[in-house]
Amino acid sequence: MILEGILTTVDPSGEVNISPLGPRVSEDLSQLTLRPFQGGRTFRNLLASRQAVFHVVDDAELLARSAVGDVTPPMRPAKVVDGYILTDACRAFELRVVHIDTNDQRSSMEARVVRRETLRDFYGWNRAKHAVVEAAILATRVQLLPAAEIRSRLESLRVLVQKTGSAAEHRALQFLENYVVDAVRDGHTGPDSEALDRVRVRTGARVHFGLITPGASAGRRFGGAGLMVAEPGLDIEIERSSVFEVEGLLRDRVATFATRYTGSSQPPVAIRIQQGPPDHVGLGTGTQLGLAVAAGLAHLDNTRSPKQLAATELAPLVGRGRRSAVGVHGFDTGGLIVEGGKTSATSLAPLVGHYLLPPDWRVLLVIPKSERGVAGAVEEGAFATLEPTPDAVIDRLSRLLLLGIVPAALDEDFNGFSEAVYEFGYCAGECFAVHQHGPFASPLVAHIIEFLRAEGVFGVGQSSWGPTVYAFVENEAVGKNIARRLCDRFTLTEDEVVLTAPLRHGATIDRQSKSPSLHTLV
Repeated sequence: MILEGILTTVDPSGEVNISPLGPRVSEDLSQLTLRPFQGGRTFRNLLASRQAVFHVVDDAELLARSAVGDVTPPMRPAKVVDGYILTDACRAFELRVVHIDTNDQRSSMEARVVRRETLRDFYGWNRAKHAVVEAAILATRVQLLPAAEIRSRLESLRVLVQKTGSAAEHRALQFLENYVVDAVRDGHTGPDSEALDRVRVRTGARVHFGLITPGASAGRRFGGAGLMVAEPGLDIEIERSSVFEVEGLLRDRVATFATRYTGSSQPPVAIRIQQGPPDHVGLGTGTQLGLAVAAGLAHLDNTRSPKQLAATELAPLVGRGRRSAVGVHGFDTGGLIVEGGKTSATSLAPLVGHYLLPPDWRVLLVIPKSERGVAGAVEEGAFATLEPTPDAVIDRLSRLLLLGIVPAALDEDFNGFSEAVYEFGYCAGECFAVHQHGPFASPLVAHIIEFLRAEGVFGVGQSSWGPTVYAFVENEAVGKNIARRLCDRFTLTEDEVVLTAPLRHGATIDRQSKSPSLHTLV
């Protein structure tokens, strides 16, 4: 069995080397077979001293940093061997090397455990921690692998970290991605494999709770919160072609985004929209579509670094995020998004917070086909004529968001979350009363919200300009029951009432080429 951990060794001058290593271990953990590459510091130190300390750890960030960079965690001298114990490790095994074989590039060193120590309980590993380990191994092989393959594999690992990681795993993966970016920039990667042939991008829809400062402001303007949901999702495929062509929904908008991305002409690709939400109904379809097109073309281009593939980098290229950035950040991360608004000099509002709602919670979307929301020039004109947002309104919305919505989500307090979301949305909607003739887009939207509140569904509101109404329910069963009653009460079809889940990850990207090593399903 191979056990991944961290090995400390000491060189003749007394300098400590810290390196991740996966030795083969016996069942009773009394014998370890170390296999460091010949020529490396670990190999040289072991050859000289034949002593080391192997550590069982649950700190993926420490493992990542020790893999490709200098790191100096807390440590103390070992008891028996000439070495050092990492004090934050879970277990430490002091080793003496009893046999060395250097016939292969990777040496084989048989080591005997001469002392073992338990420093603390093993916290455990999850998918995010394992993903960081894989990313660290990938980073150590950056000079051997093509840049395209490295980027592709890092993207798949990033999704796992986004889904299940803590702040430490996020930091670790970002550190490794930055290391790879530098290696690609400096030309320290292996030769690139064959170019990609096809990219498939899938993302969800954006529910917007409201803006904190919609009117003119001397400081930051806009800001607010929203949630990414799984359905109605967007599924787009981009394939190399001799001519530019678009099939499926929203063809004109797709063509516009593709041209914006290139900056001049339509790229030689075929774009197919497999499915997508309606346009101009308050679900952020334009942003998700623009980012999906940009992401697909960027991956096909195969020259952008992982950092340059982020939605925050792609959004300005296709003209998105000019006001709210909830959908931009949501494309990368999914989840509940809080963004901090922008100044006149800010190209994109910064991400203030990203949170995951409990997996059982569901969102009911009511999307009346008979109505459409404000968009385009009308929307531009509406924002241009809004009065400055009063400080009292900004204070109330900020308080509802930071002392209501966010902590209730973190505490999994469904009732507290629901009431805070409703109050936030209602207050934000009142800022647009001059254009909507009230806090909601139409009498129908107001009636649907009133009906849901009367039915005991309190976390309701209008998404963006509407007409989509969102309603939070505790679980799938409650949602299905409310959906049936909505259809009966308002004579709605099944596709006008969508029961969906909060999206817990960013957009997924499937990269395909004739080379199997470049196929990644994230």
